[in-house]
Amino acid sequence: MKGEHGLIAKLSQIFGTPPTQVVCGIGDDTAVIRPDKDFYLLWTIDSLIEGVHFDLTYTPLRQLGRKALAVNLSDIAAMGGEPQYALLALGWPPQRDLQGALELALGMQEMAQKFGTALIGGDTVGSPGGLTLSLTVWGRIKPADLLRRDQARAGDLIYVTGPLGQAASGLEIMRRRLELPEETKAPLLQAFLDPSPQVATGRVLAQHHLATSLIDLSDGVASDLYQICLQSKVGAVVEATQVPIPPQVIEVAIRIGKAPLDLALKGGEDYHLLFTASPGKKQDIQHCFQQADLPTPTCIGEIVPGAGVRLRWREEEMDISGTGFDHFPIPPP
Repeated sequence: MKGEHGLIAKLSQIFGTPPTQVVCGIGDDTAVIRPDKDFYLLWTIDSLIEGVHFDLTYTPLRQLGRKALAVNLSDIAAMGGEPQYALLALGWPPQRDLQGALELALGMQEMAQKFGTALIGGDTVGSPGGLTLSLTVWGRIKPADLLRRDQARAGDLIYVTGPLGQAASGLEIMRRRLELPEETKAPLLQAFLDPSPQVATGRVLAQHHLATSLIDLSDGVASDLYQICLQSKVGAVVEATQVPIPPQVIEVAIRIGKAPLDLALKGGEDYHLLFTASPGKKQDIQHCFQQADLPTPTCIGEIVPGAGVRLRWREEEMDISGTGFDHFPIPPP
């Protein structure tokens, strides 16, 4: 394998023959597909930058490839959609062995195959500032099934589709090199390094019209639920006692001197889904998730009139609006 064109040829082999809807794939100036007139196209893009989103001292390249695609697929899941195609822009440091780029691609292809997605093109460049990945993923959804952030209504219940705080705890374990029992450590590291996008869950919510609004948990409940509140012009109350926090997260929180709720609500990168639904859909949600062999979502609160996200503990309430991860935090005055 020599140079950029050799790398592209190897990547083309890894990602394989494109689906029949692809007119032009890897090797031409653009990818070309035949769109389906009966569906909306869903397009999303995410970037991962070394030193910001990942640290290669504890993130294997193959797992990074899996995660890079997973976080994009999670955006499609957050609309209730079905992912189809992906494009990759890869910035690879020239001093690093190109074999590492193939390891990255193999992980990406593993995730792509798992979720029926074809990587059909992109760009490769030298990156003197560290490894960068930008992935564009698109999918489709029937117009009647589309789920957005701006349709939550007062009285709706708030649900999450999995336990919270595991990814944030896994990151703390690696950053601080915490020594913990394997049964504590393993699921937390798995949650951070190798998240699984909730595509099937999003499809159930969309196809059965169970949710009024939907978002994926990339930045944490405190920030992501706040986005629903802003878009829908409502407020939200989260009940502290209803937040699903695994015992392993509590153990890590104690070790690092943090409140478990901080890891669960503000840590981010869980990549479960958060949705709102009418109280009248409660039985339908349980039934449809059981039929699909998916874990039953947990109700953590309620949409209320007003604005912002409040955390209720006993008789007290605290404003936690937007206190999750933020790439551009506003500095204190």
